[in-house]
Amino acid sequence: MSKRVAVYARVSTTRQAENDISIPDQLAQARRFCQERGWHVMREYVDAGASARDDKRPEFQRMMDAACIDPSPYDVVLFHSQSRFFRDVAGYTFWKRKLLKHGVSLLSMTQGFGEGPSADFAETVLAAADEYTSAETAKHVTRTMLENAKQGFWNGSLPPFGYRAIAVERRGQRIKKRLEVDPRAAEVVRTVFRLFRDGDGRKGPMGVKQIASWLNGHGFKNGRGKAFYISEVHAILTRDAYTGTFHYNRTNSRTGKERPKSEWVAVQVPVIIDAKEFANVQRRLVQRRPAMTAPRVSNSDVLLTGIARCETCGAPLVLRTGKSGRYRYYACASHRLKGGNTCKAPISVPEGELNGLVLGALAGHLLVPERLTLLLREVQKQRRALASGDAQQRRALSRQVKETERQIKNLYAALADGTVSDTALFRETLQASEAKREEVVQLLSSLAASNPPLRRTLSKAQAAGLASKLRHALLDAPAPLQRRYVRGLVSNIVVNHDQAVVSGPKEALAAALSTGTVNPGVLTFVRDWRSQPDSNRCFSLERAAS
Repeated sequence: MSKRVAVYARVSTTRQAENDISIPDQLAQARRFCQERGWHVMREYVDAGASARDDKRPEFQRMMDAACIDPSPYDVVLFHSQSRFFRDVAGYTFWKRKLLKHGVSLLSMTQGFGEGPSADFAETVLAAADEYTSAETAKHVTRTMLENAKQGFWNGSLPPFGYRAIAVERRGQRIKKRLEVDPRAAEVVRTVFRLFRDGDGRKGPMGVKQIASWLNGHGFKNGRGKAFYISEVHAILTRDAYTGTFHYNRTNSRTGKERPKSEWVAVQVPVIIDAKEFANVQRRLVQRRPAMTAPRVSNSDVLLTGIARCETCGAPLVLRTGKSGRYRYYACASHRLKGGNTCKAPISVPEGELNGLVLGALAGHLLVPERLTLLLREVQKQRRALASGDAQQRRALSRQVKETERQIKNLYAALADGTVSDTALFRETLQASEAKREEVVQLLSSLAASNPPLRRTLSKAQAAGLASKLRHALLDAPAPLQRRYVRGLVSNIVVNHDQAVVSGPKEALAAALSTGTVNPGVLTFVRDWRSQPDSNRCFSLERAAS
């Protein structure tokens, strides 16, 4: 009697699928097997690079979805051996029973046991043996790969974006690889960090979504040659391998859960991002999480929401109103929302008074000629420390531009000589080379924009003019823009009953000195400057070393 057959073939790894003849052989044997019996092969399902220890296999699931219906289009699911179908007793039994409910039987070409209880018992024993063999093989492979990682070699998976794997030695039939920096991809990584930290020279520091939009708008591609997803940008910003250490065996590949740190294997790789810069980015990312800073705080029109805190208990100051909104105060959120026993000395300050104090401190004690001159010297020191690295990156990118232009020139020369026979291939190669050149040129531009030149010195007249311009930009701006300006200059305000301590990052003032405008940046928690003394009816500003 003719039967309708679904053939299933599988190998465990993509490397086997690419270099092995196992799958073609499995399919050829199945076709001959069916032809000899007069059976019809209705469809072939192939999983290339999928483990049989679970059912997370796309073609396997597709076959089961098609077979487990009434009436089923198949009478038999045929495979080379039981290990091709499943290497787990429970899984094998479950799917066998499910198929039988729909009138479909399982059949191995090389392990036929017949029918009845004895055949079922033999199949179960064989499935258990396959499961044991698979577990033992996995154990030995895992041990080998751990030792390979401990010796500093790369285990063959896709390298993190920014790196590429290169062969460094051969041991028998095995080629040992290490990671090196991929110059073009690494510059994209540095660009992502610069955009998050400083912006593109026209706007303030960017968020993850803005960075993805900027990269895609400027033609940058990810490791697969496609546009960046937001999740990929976030992965770049949080990948600690860029600081010089990649942790192998960090997660369980089957469950996706992180292993204990004691099981991680540290593999040294070239540094792309400085460890201090990476740590600052992680702090800022954590602070931006909705669980840490609610969207209502980020989007509030209140000038100091999210950066002013009660010194007594550390809680943020929130707006409190009275008399139908006629009176507005900054008040301790803990005391306001959790009751009187949560803060021993709760703060309550009129909104206008604290706003005026902070704006006055910025205008009167930070954006002044003497302060700008001093900060210019300090920023110049930081810039000189980074200059050599930037120059090296520019030289590497310039070499890539010249090499790409040489390739484009050679392509046109070949076309002019008549040596090009495949015009479709020519156009494809030319487009790829031009896209590569454009991407590297964009990287050069973004590198130049990220660190605009600073004045070496300021005359008294220049310092006075620049200070006046910056003060007007801050004080005369509309309320929403003024709020962004304050966040570009201030990272933290600690308030008690006698004084307020205002602090912020030097980087914001570096941008102000570069562009002559206050940078509407984002929150940061690096206390690089603090305000000079001031007097107020209720408060004074703490004196601190600059």
